[in-house]
Amino acid sequence: MENSDIKINVLVVDDEQIILDSIKKLLRNEAEYNVMTALSVPEAYSLMDKEKIQIVLTDLMMPDIDGLEFLKTLREKSPNIIAVMITGYATINTALQAMQLGAFDYLAKPFTREELKKLMKRAYSLAVAIAKAGDVSPNPRQTETEKIMSSFKGIGEYSWLKIDDKGNVLIGVERTFLITIGRIQSVYLPSPGDEIRQGSIFFQVFSNDLRSQSLLSPLSGEVIKVNDEIHTKPNEMLEDPYGKGWLIKLRPTKLESEIKLIGK
Repeated sequence: MENSDIKINVLVVDDEQIILDSIKKLLRNEAEYNVMTALSVPEAYSLMDKEKIQIVLTDLMMPDIDGLEFLKTLREKSPNIIAVMITGYATINTALQAMQLGAFDYLAKPFTREELKKLMKRAYSLAVAIAKAGDVSPNPRQTETEKIMSSFKGIGEYSWLKIDDKGNVLIGVERTFLITIGRIQSVYLPSPGDEIRQGSIFFQVFSNDLRSQSLLSPLSGEVIKVNDEIHTKPNEMLEDPYGKGWLIKLRPTKLESEIKLIGK
C-alpha cells in the first residue's frame, strides 16, 4: 500500500469557528486527511474518545485551557499523536516551550495554504511511519513516536553559518549532528522563495530505522537557494557537510538582532 492510500484523522482545536472552517477548507481537497474540528479542549477530548486521531492542530490561546497545557496532557495520555501548535503569538519562547512538550512544529497566524500544506505533508509522513510501525512497542516505556521522532534541538544548535559580501547567509549542519543519524532515508528542506522564521524547522532528516531529527532555523528570512542534491543524494552530499553538503542560502531579515540569540 502506498503512503497516499493511507488516510489520517486530523483534529483541529480552536475557539474561533473561522479558523476551524479555514483549515478544513484548505485541506478539503487533500485525500490523505479526514479533518475533524473542536471549539474547545473538552470537545476535543470527547471526539478523541470516539475516534482514533493521528494529528492534532491546536490553538495556543483558548479560554478553557491553553494550548501548552493541552499539549502536555496529550503527551502524557496520547503520546503517539503528532501535535502542531497554532499561534498568533509566535515568539521563540513559545515555539521552544511547545516543542519541549513534544510538539512536532508550530504554525503562526496568519498562515498561507502553502505553509499549512507543507507542514501537514511532513506530519503525515511521520503519522504513516507510526501507523506502519504499529501501536504496540516492545518496550512499554517507549512509545512509537519516541522511537521514531527524537527531541528537537535548540535554535541554531548544530547549524553553521557563513555570511557573504552581499549579506546573504549560507546555512549548513554540523557533522556532530549527522553522526547520530546513521543511514538517511529522506530529508526535508524549504523551497526557494519560502519565508522562514527563527525557531521554525528548516531541516528534518528521516533515517532508515524511522527516527527523525530536526533542526530549528537560526535566522529569519527568505530562502533564495536550496541545495537540491541533498534531496536526491543525501548520504553522499552530507559526507561533506561544510562543503558540498550545505543546506540553504537565506536572505536574512533580522540578522543583527537574531544572531545574538543563537549564541554563535
